[in-house]
Amino acid sequence: MTNKQQILFLKTGISDLSIEKNLLATTPYELVVVHDDADLFPYATNPLVIAIITTDTPITADVVQQISPSCRVITRLGVGFDTIDVQACIQRHIRVCYVPDYGTNEVADHAVALLFAAHRRLSVYHRRIVEQNIWHHEIPGDSLHTLSTLNLGVIGMGRIGSCFATKMRPFVKEILSYDPIVPSTCISIDEIYEQCDIISLHIPLTSTNYHMISSESIRRMKRKPILINVSRGGLVDTQALVEALKNGQISYAALDVLEDEPHINPELIKLDRIQLTPHSAWYTRESESALRTKAIQDILRIMNGEQPMYPVPYQQ
Repeated sequence: MTNKQQILFLKTGISDLSIEKNLLATTPYELVVVHDDADLFPYATNPLVIAIITTDTPITADVVQQISPSCRVITRLGVGFDTIDVQACIQRHIRVCYVPDYGTNEVADHAVALLFAAHRRLSVYHRRIVEQNIWHHEIPGDSLHTLSTLNLGVIGMGRIGSCFATKMRPFVKEILSYDPIVPSTCISIDEIYEQCDIISLHIPLTSTNYHMISSESIRRMKRKPILINVSRGGLVDTQALVEALKNGQISYAALDVLEDEPHINPELIKLDRIQLTPHSAWYTRESESALRTKAIQDILRIMNGEQPMYPVPYQQ
């Protein structure tokens, strides 16, 4: 046992923590891994705890109330911070940070890859070959159109959405964008639904856009679009998506995120017109290193009395 102050790392899933340990080697802090959510409270109430790093473990108001008063910062290891009750943290004078600027190219590239796979119906062809021994270019009830004749709708024009749009500009007929944060710079969401053959989501999950893609919004989509989601699973009502894929209102869905991940709706898996990846759009060795490094560096800034580089945007 040591008396070093502790930074809790919740359910990392990371076997080699040398990045964090090297950054902390000359500091009075040590990294303590909490492998199970059920073990959080015995660790979090320890007066030696000065920071918590979480990826998927929710930090609710109830959790925040039980955290040791010595805890000064909670960091979300990722772009979003919807798993943290920020207001509850503010009331306890706990700073909240995240890492919004890592993996931009990786996520944009992944969205591009999903778009091409969806447009060319790769999963449909694959299943027809390996499961049905069908070797033929035509897919019953479907017709492919040249990508350069199609309109792409990008919902969310932040770092990743803008990067994705730039990468796709040479390939599609027109790019239409909608951004709920700065709507005056873009067209309306209804115009996206009415005019786009492909719709790609690049916005954070908030209480106001939960199930943004619902049965009602799908009915407003005029061109039976391809749907791409590399943002947050909760943006899409999974059951509504299943029904839309079954009846052809959405021609194909390419998803890196699901609302109940890692649990997958069994109806979704059975469908042909679906491409799934395991919330991996962000990942390369370089982006992982940048993510973990920036998270630790911001904790150290706060502990040194400095301003963090990445506080949540509406935190005082």
